[in-house]
Amino acid sequence: MTHRDRFVNVFTGGAVDRAPFIDYMGKCNYNSCLARWKKEGLAESADWDTVREIVGFDYGRGFFISAELLFYPLYEPEVVRREGDKIYSRNKWGGLELRQEGSELMPLTLEGAVKDRRTWDAARERLAGHTAGRLPRNIADMGKKAAESGLPVYTGDLPGGFFGGLREIMGFENLIFMFYDDPALLNEILDTVCELWIGVYTEIQKHVKLDYLFIWEDMCSKNGPLISPALFREFLLPRYKRLTDAVRVNGCPLFIVDSDGDVRVLAPLWQEGGVNVVMPWETQFGLDITEVRREYPSLGILGGLDKHVLEFSRDMMDAELAKVPYLLERGYFVPSLDHGVTNDVPWANYLYFYDKLRQIIFG
Repeated sequence: MTHRDRFVNVFTGGAVDRAPFIDYMGKCNYNSCLARWKKEGLAESADWDTVREIVGFDYGRGFFISAELLFYPLYEPEVVRREGDKIYSRNKWGGLELRQEGSELMPLTLEGAVKDRRTWDAARERLAGHTAGRLPRNIADMGKKAAESGLPVYTGDLPGGFFGGLREIMGFENLIFMFYDDPALLNEILDTVCELWIGVYTEIQKHVKLDYLFIWEDMCSKNGPLISPALFREFLLPRYKRLTDAVRVNGCPLFIVDSDGDVRVLAPLWQEGGVNVVMPWETQFGLDITEVRREYPSLGILGGLDKHVLEFSRDMMDAELAKVPYLLERGYFVPSLDHGVTNDVPWANYLYFYDKLRQIIFG
């Protein structure tokens, strides 16, 4: 069975010989993690490809087809000002972001290019059409390479989400207020990006057989979603249905939503919108992935294993891994960490955890 068939079948209820053993969320977010591991036995010349080879992962996320999913042509990035070690700059989507010099944390988007009707009218042309220029120039060749790879083929990712993408366009605070202060403008922006993404993804499908669409949202905290389920149903759900219907009819079977935080109350709404898989199911606020499976027996679950146990004892790792056989037996599940490992994880613990997980998967 190819990696591609295995990935699709496990989430569509088809026959599989085993679950995928993949590095979907297992990579550390910080270069300092590799630096630590090199002091603990990893070769000085090693990179993340080396780590994957040592562990024996099947692959990472699959064969990725990139595309420009927001403003195009892009804005010219520039540094706006510096205040000590704080750097304020304009990114390629016209947003003002803040980062700390020397920090490994992601920049914080303070505001987007769109703030009101006037700035929307000035920016909307960059969100309309230009489909051909948004795709890789060698898209036809990529279709052949994707088919030959034997890997699941996907597109989307950041910033392609109806909440996550609009947060980049408008900034978080402005977006939240717009749900109440100017719903007509918000609907116009949502329709625009929906039509844009349908156009981009269906154009890709003329050249490439997609196995899944990756929708990036990051719209929940440890306390739940950043908007109410009622607002999701009114504003986001209709666009989810339009997007998934348009891409599914061209042969794409899977739609994966990525959101950090406690996503449980949104899971049925995503399913209603055509989504089959949700990830990464963060556990640090008390979520138990076995309870999620009992509540949603046919929802695809990718992730759900507590990354923090890798910082501590083998007993804690064993206890977390004890959930995996139950979940594998019920299907629609690919085991993975609930986010990237931290730089508090020892190299020996990383190897132990994945060696045990590999044994469970391969029997």
